[in-house]
Amino acid sequence: MPYAQPRTPLTPEEVELAFEYLLAIQDGSEHALGTVIDRTKAAPAPTALLLALAEDIILPVTDLAPDADPCADSFALDEVGCVLLATLQEWTRECVPSAIWGLANTIIRFTENVLRQEGEDTVDTLKTMRTEHLERARAAHCAVGERR
Repeated sequence: MPYAQPRTPLTPEEVELAFEYLLAIQDGSEHALGTVIDRTKAAPAPTALLLALAEDIILPVTDLAPDADPCADSFALDEVGCVLLATLQEWTRECVPSAIWGLANTIIRFTENVLRQEGEDTVDTLKTMRTEHLERARAAHCAVGERR
């Protein structure tokens, strides 16, 4: 079941802001969090950024790979990703105040439990992911700019 509707990729600035928010929550730094929240006044709401980032992080891990040999497990994993993202999307509509924290903590927990390599720190994993997502965002927005 395809989850994602086509959307404009996050800009490099949005990726940076979303990861700053995640890192501030992961570090438990109220000062850093306050700084990030102040910066979001000129950007989309943190919930929109975090929801888009959650899609960018979760879908590549749970989606059916185009070259994979589909089996019951791969379909189940695909469905788990779709259900998780649909739940997060619903949460952002119904519980706006807690959605920001819930989205951030869901991304952090997904990173800790699924993406983090053994012996690696969660903050290091998030920073590595930030670098990878920034590179993709720059490439996507460069490609868009070239087509214009």
